[in-house]
Amino acid sequence: MRISIYFIFFSALFLKFFNSHSQESKIKFGAYVDAYYVYDISKPFNNSRQYVTQYDRHNEFNISHAILSGTFEDEKIRANLGLHTGSYPINNYSAEPNTLYQAIYEANAGYKISENGWLDVGIFGGHFGYESALAIDRELYSPALATEYTPYYQTGVRYTHDISASTQFRVVVLNGWQNIAETNEHKSVGIAIDHSFTEKFSLSYGNYYGNESIASSTDNFRFHNNLLVKVEPSNNLALIGVVDYTTESNANSDALFLTAIGKYDFSEKWTLAGRYEYVSDKDEILIESITDQFEVQVISLSMNYSATENASLKVESKLYRGSEKIFSGTEGIGDTNFIINAGIMIRVE
Repeated sequence: MRISIYFIFFSALFLKFFNSHSQESKIKFGAYVDAYYVYDISKPFNNSRQYVTQYDRHNEFNISHAILSGTFEDEKIRANLGLHTGSYPINNYSAEPNTLYQAIYEANAGYKISENGWLDVGIFGGHFGYESALAIDRELYSPALATEYTPYYQTGVRYTHDISASTQFRVVVLNGWQNIAETNEHKSVGIAIDHSFTEKFSLSYGNYYGNESIASSTDNFRFHNNLLVKVEPSNNLALIGVVDYTTESNANSDALFLTAIGKYDFSEKWTLAGRYEYVSDKDEILIESITDQFEVQVISLSMNYSATENASLKVESKLYRGSEKIFSGTEGIGDTNFIINAGIMIRVE
């Protein structure tokens, strides 16, 4: 954590100096902070909540994200650099062998190789999925389990092509599922396509295929599929359905995530959002459980207040119900759990 803080601090000084000598129209800088508090009624051991990588600290004021970012875009080239610290990188980047990697939110450079196509190389966000890694861009404060257990970030090459004003296609070649440093001699591949039939109805599909084995003597091929539908019946109502389905060659069963999200805007500042999740990962392909299998239903409700376009307060309650006793803490072991969390998000652009 200390290295990350120093890295971001000195990077901020550099960016400020560079900004004063740069072309204002092409280089932009920003910052983002997400400060939170969570209370988990299971009172988890060491205040560390189970099965999540965001907002994992029970009964503790903390920072999920603190990001400094810089972007450059010209007619033919573009670049993004984001440096971060907080509980989010501590949890999601813990497997990276180099501590400096843990300070990188994104780092990529791109070249426009055709009128509608960009080729980007480096560290960038996942090429499929619905919910953002940043709470200010989500309907609810916390992410769904499907979001937690699919890649927040990836490292490799990404080609993005706008087929039309309503359709975008992406293809990636990656080091792996969610990692910066390579973990074996294989590369992974994936595609994604987004299509808007109308302004109120859109459909997306994405997939991933790669060898997730770390040992060179064995193979373990993972194939993940993501399908999402978004419908907006009115200007203040949005409904989203997401299916994530994962298989692995070494697993006896598959992993299934069903996510349904609804959002209603009472006004420009007040929004109510709800989410239902069903997750079944009985062979622990993606989620390690304290029992032999993981199967849970989750209901979440989030009240959101947007003071401005770039400042938001969200308060959320979440109820978990497992098929087995998978939640443990100082209160014992049970098949249900309940949490209340709240956070303030501010983005400077």
